[in-house]
Amino acid sequence: MEAFLKTCLASASYLLSGSAPLDGAPPAGAAESGGQKPRHAVRAAASTLASTQPFITASHCKGHTCAEDVPLTPFSTPCATPCSTPLPATEASSPGGRWLRPLGYAERFMTLSHDYGCMTTVYCLWLESRVPLDFDTVKLATVLMYRKMPNLRLYLDYRDGDYWWREMTREVVDVEEISTDDVETTVQRLVRRRYRMFEGPLWFTRFATVGGGDDLERDSNHNVKYKYVSIFGFHHNVSDGSTNMRFCQVFLNVLNDLAAGRTVDLRQEGIFPAPLQDRLGEQAGSRLFYLGIFLRRLYTIVLTFGLPVWNFITVYRMPRQLEAATHLLQLELDEFTTRKLLLRCKMEGVTLNSTFTAAANLALYVMVTAKNPHIGQTNMCSQQVVNMRRYWPEELRPNTLGCHISLLDLSFPTQLEDLDAFWEYARRVHSLLHYHLTETKRALKLQQMSRSLSLIIFFNAVLAKLGLPSGNDNHYTVTNMGNLSKTFSGSGSEVEVTRLLRTVSCHFMPTLCQHTLQTFRGRLCYSLDYYTQKLTRETAHQYARGIMHLLTKAIHTPN
Repeated sequence: MEAFLKTCLASASYLLSGSAPLDGAPPAGAAESGGQKPRHAVRAAASTLASTQPFITASHCKGHTCAEDVPLTPFSTPCATPCSTPLPATEASSPGGRWLRPLGYAERFMTLSHDYGCMTTVYCLWLESRVPLDFDTVKLATVLMYRKMPNLRLYLDYRDGDYWWREMTREVVDVEEISTDDVETTVQRLVRRRYRMFEGPLWFTRFATVGGGDDLERDSNHNVKYKYVSIFGFHHNVSDGSTNMRFCQVFLNVLNDLAAGRTVDLRQEGIFPAPLQDRLGEQAGSRLFYLGIFLRRLYTIVLTFGLPVWNFITVYRMPRQLEAATHLLQLELDEFTTRKLLLRCKMEGVTLNSTFTAAANLALYVMVTAKNPHIGQTNMCSQQVVNMRRYWPEELRPNTLGCHISLLDLSFPTQLEDLDAFWEYARRVHSLLHYHLTETKRALKLQQMSRSLSLIIFFNAVLAKLGLPSGNDNHYTVTNMGNLSKTFSGSGSEVEVTRLLRTVSCHFMPTLCQHTLQTFRGRLCYSLDYYTQKLTRETAHQYARGIMHLLTKAIHTPN
């Protein structure tokens, strides 16, 4: 603890002085690309798979997957358009690929979190196909994704005392075929996966057959539909929710072209720009502001072991177990209920995100008052994931890939009367969210605080190792992908996506859980990532059900 506090004070000194970051100092004599990796990078490399081959194998894999072995025919590469840059050549003359740029604030935090098993994002797509799909088709689609999306060709290296993005010189993809009887358990296992950060790739594909592999059904016209599951993993330092939705749509397009025997468009999708929000955040904030936030979080998370969430954890004790992990629950509203909820949100002048946040707060309040009926007014503390492209000039936003997010932390006063005035409470939540997103731009000012979050990850990892309760300063995080009808419709001529699931390993973040929601094919799809050292499955299930109950009840609640 003494060493940790010294590190915290040194980090606070950095915020005031602007000197070089503590976690970025290179070892003496380190070269640009061949020098000794920083200490935490060496740990990360040691924790990954032992193989040093340029492709990854597994027991269920039907073969090594090196993209250079996959022929290009019958595909074509049309001429480039302003939004479709031609792909670079696959051959490289130097042992290392092209240097791109240093990592930004959020990218660095995501990278440092890898040492502790955090910040892997997993997407699970349930597929229905009019034709049988085999592993070779999915493997080829994965290779083509490597060639089409620039963020999938990156790995980390060390240069000029900092971490840099660098392009891979050899086409390597991590793709396997697996069989599972429990998709949820498989996802929970894959979200713990580690990556070869200094070799790449920083993503993977799993093609899953469920049960015996003969899962098919006939539609109302007696047409056969074959069912599969595709699972994708991405390290969060190279992608965010918007980027991953772009990936899913492009992958589905490629898979449909392959299944139908059509020519695949090999033009590059998107660009990998520098995080403009870092510079904008530096201009918007001040060192005293950062120091104040840092010291407040030091007090609430470390010194008081989670003062802001005492109202919940004193009545729902955190489990004391050695293993910390991210587990998940899935729930959804049908199309009819979702449509009515969206109409009611519009009528009340609030967004679905604000409505969900209100329900998340009130569901917590209901659970707390069930065990502590005299609590009265209390604060429910939330982190909202913000797409920072909203602060970019509009002409720079399209076709941008990478990790461009920040966190907006807000506290919502909540009392017993709010349970009988849901929409009035939702409007207060909406007003506060809108004010800090548009007026104070607090998320932009907090962008640089990503650096100090790595200290919290370390602190909670140590506590979990000792079997002690975690430190938290927010009850939950909300990540809302919105209506996916334009970004990822899920439709296709041969292959369609019927269900979507997203989870992120964030069990050492200073929150008790994370809510993920999006409207997909007319349905509100919701998943709760809960952390096993913070919430029991029973408590998490009670919370998730409580939220959905409040949302459906609110549809008919009088104004």
